[in-house]
Amino acid sequence: MKSTLLAVPFETARRFPERISHKWRTKEGVETRTYAQFARMIRVLAGGFSAFGVSRGDHVGFFVNNRYEWIATDLALMALGAVSVPRGSDTPVKEMAFIFRHSDSRHLIVESVSQLAELDGEFTDEDWARCANVFVVDRPNEAQVIPPAIADRTIFYDALIVEGERVLEKEPDLVEKLDAQIRDTDLLTIVYTSGTTGNPKGVMLTHRNFIQNLVANTPRLQINMDKPEVTVVMLPSWHVYERAFEYSGLASGLTFVYSSAGRFAADLLSEKPHLLISVPRIWESIYQKLIKAISEMPGAKRRLVMGLIKNNQAWMTSAQYLKGCYISLHKRSTAEKTLTWLWHALRFVLLFPGHAVAGLLFKPFREKVGGRLRLATCGAGSLPKYLDELFNAIGIPLVNAYGMTECAPGILSRQLDRNTFGSTGVPFDNTEVEIRREDGSPADVGEKGVLFVRGPQVMAGYYKNPDATKAVLSPDGWLNTGDLAVRSENGEYIIVGRAKDTIVLMGGENVEPEPIEDKLKESVYIDHAVVLGQDQKQISAIVAVNEEELMKLAAELKLSRNEVITEGTNSIENDQVYRILLEEVNSRISKEQGFKPFERITRIIPILNDFSVGKELTQTLKVKRRYVEERFRHLVDKYLRGEEKNR
Repeated sequence: MKSTLLAVPFETARRFPERISHKWRTKEGVETRTYAQFARMIRVLAGGFSAFGVSRGDHVGFFVNNRYEWIATDLALMALGAVSVPRGSDTPVKEMAFIFRHSDSRHLIVESVSQLAELDGEFTDEDWARCANVFVVDRPNEAQVIPPAIADRTIFYDALIVEGERVLEKEPDLVEKLDAQIRDTDLLTIVYTSGTTGNPKGVMLTHRNFIQNLVANTPRLQINMDKPEVTVVMLPSWHVYERAFEYSGLASGLTFVYSSAGRFAADLLSEKPHLLISVPRIWESIYQKLIKAISEMPGAKRRLVMGLIKNNQAWMTSAQYLKGCYISLHKRSTAEKTLTWLWHALRFVLLFPGHAVAGLLFKPFREKVGGRLRLATCGAGSLPKYLDELFNAIGIPLVNAYGMTECAPGILSRQLDRNTFGSTGVPFDNTEVEIRREDGSPADVGEKGVLFVRGPQVMAGYYKNPDATKAVLSPDGWLNTGDLAVRSENGEYIIVGRAKDTIVLMGGENVEPEPIEDKLKESVYIDHAVVLGQDQKQISAIVAVNEEELMKLAAELKLSRNEVITEGTNSIENDQVYRILLEEVNSRISKEQGFKPFERITRIIPILNDFSVGKELTQTLKVKRRYVEERFRHLVDKYLRGEEKNR
């Protein structure tokens, strides 16, 4: 095949036809497919869609969760030259309708009839009139009724596959013929951002954008195709982070095991993955369980484990330094570099025995993620340093990565052989990055500024939104990421926050909320946090409290649930609990922990954590800051700006 991206699964199927490509659980048991079967499924779906009128340039609303049919459909639409407009089936129906409408989609793919019924309440007659076909992945049950307006245009995948087989009987080389028409500059997909503010924007991504990630990211995964490896995935396939990884994994012959939030821990144990991609929230959840397990150990064992973790963190920091992997936010003299190198060399030798012991002692911790994990990439949000250091110290190689939808997504990442604690990484091949001051001039080493990126992964623009495109994308191809970064003297980059999230206090001090929020989430009590304080004298925070830990605390204080949580509000208003939570916050955000005096949190709004994806959280589990602020505005006004602010 001529095209780079579409050829990927067919080339892997040629080399390893009987290797398992996908595995997932159903009510009946476990299903698997080989690479040969997967390649055939792509051909069949392409034939079926073609028979029902899906053609080159058509926009296709594609609202399906991560599953085998998702990636097969994605590649079938790619073959046809259609433009996929993907989002998960759990997307709020108003958002689905907006995306379908704004993207000018002519066809619709959904997961189930029940999803169609929900959409029917939001779609207008004009929406349905524009919709040439509706394709439904799952078989209906007897109780489900297709909305009458589209009953004659609804095709289930069973029928789609039958029709596709008929097409292939007549035209077995259909995909090869279609492939010959594909150009790297062709629009491949419009991905609507699940951002933390405002309406989503449609990011236009081409074949070239994803090919760059395929070429630049795959080598960093260090996969040996001749040795079958397994990954367990649970992130939404429509998200570019997961999607780009799946393309790289297909090119490398990985076996994909589809999981979910509820099954993820069990699947790690049973499937024993070699690779994982994840988001910080997943590692925070594992961290809390790990810390809880350590805290319940006998005193001597607990002290030994914590001592070896600290020993290993220090040893690994020195080992990294000796390889040139470190963070220094100022240019140093040769003498300073030499002395620092000698100190790390000495520490490397002295701490090595503890490192060797830790490798044996921490084996049970590694077994919690299957026991053979050789690489875990964490992206779609900043990786807090405490997670970074702890997991690497116990032998789980956690590598930070950074990107954005507008870059499909890769910009920076660390590597197994250059895994510097606290760093976001170095640019991918073929990628230029610059940190710029407010006046547009280049920032010096250690100087904070906005990160700009240029390369073949940068989007074509925002669909039907030239003003938004012009605001971030210059005529010479530089994209303003909107993220704040600093550069170490050795070329490592560190993302430190969002330019738009910066809080400016009344005294003119600039506060970056992310590092504070990340530190707060180290507490077993706090699942999420949103720092507040724009134009205020001091900062405060909404803290979403873990229900299990809250109830334990209530039991220790001999308080009932009703004495802790105000019924119907989720607000935690008990004075004893408030004081304990505020003390917990102040112990984390302090001078001793490296925070400035004006970053101290003086007041909190504790609420019971009921955050969910699609409301308070994005699909990658990042907090929607503006949504949370608006939802709890009544409490902010009551306790931070009203008569009870001195609670």
